Amino acid sequence: MAFDPHRRWLVAVAWLSVAAVMVGCGKPKPPPLALVQGEVTIDGKPVPLALVTFMPTFDGFGGEVIAEGISDENGRYSLVCPLGEGACVGRHKVTVSDAPSPENTRDQSVESQRAFEAFRRQLTNRPIGVAFGSVADTPLEVEVTADGGPYDLKLTH
Repeated sequence: MAFDPHRRWLVAVAWLSVAAVMVGCGKPKPPPLALVQGEVTIDGKPVPLALVTFMPTFDGFGGEVIAEGISDENGRYSLVCPLGEGACVGRHKVTVSDAPSPENTRDQSVESQRAFEAFRRQLTNRPIGVAFGSVADTPLEVEVTADGGPYDLKLTH
């Protein structure tokens, strides 16, 4: 059998691919999840329909560890992330902004516009400060612990 450099190269690439898959491409295992819930308030009053986002400050991960939730009419929220219910244990930057409007409010029909007005009437205790919606500017940071617990977010105007 004659030496075929092309074939040898293909075999080497195949073995490297198998090794990379077995090692997991070097990406570390994410931290465990903990249940995260709490209440969002501005000046002590609940903030309904707020989008709450916990973004871990540790390196090596992407969107799979970002956790989000939307507060209910009493300002209560709980988080989920693509890995499951809760947020990763560790330090997080926290943003709070208005929740997106429902799908049925996004076109120009009369019904959609009425639905949008009804949605807007639910947005009490506003505005949410612009800084709270920016990862770069938010003053909110939370250390999520393995035992979870309430993580109340107390905003001010």
